[in-house]
Amino acid sequence: MAEGSSVNDHALKMIWHIEELARLNLVMDNELAVDLILQSLPDSFSGFVQNFHMHKMEKTLAELHSMPVVYEKEMHNTRPNVVAMAKASSSKGKTVLKKNKWKRPTKPVVQPKPMIDKGKCHYCSVKGHWRRNCRRYLVSLKVKPKEPTL
Repeated sequence: MAEGSSVNDHALKMIWHIEELARLNLVMDNELAVDLILQSLPDSFSGFVQNFHMHKMEKTLAELHSMPVVYEKEMHNTRPNVVAMAKASSSKGKTVLKKNKWKRPTKPVVQPKPMIDKGKCHYCSVKGHWRRNCRRYLVSLKVKPKEPTL
């Protein structure tokens, strides 16, 4: 494969050649076919080949076809690491480069509880409140009868 040419076309061409050999009764095992394709890749794919062997992946030819295509796309999409430097002055302090902060997911909106019919007070028999909120009952708790002293 020539440097800079499409790895997709190359992988398809290599798989076609391997299948042609199988039609001519020269059948090779999958591991040999995978190694043949990996060895035919240019030096720019050396990281991919090293990672493939390091993880001892066992892939079919179809799966192997898609892996270097993805690697090639990532290779072209990545930008080189650039170090940003900021000049600091004594009067303004240091300039800080901010990164995009992770935003917390917003909490779901809680639906208000439906209003409950409170019924009738057991102390004064008036509708609209309960005994624990009844003014008469609360006043009666504060007023305690005096105990006779002996």
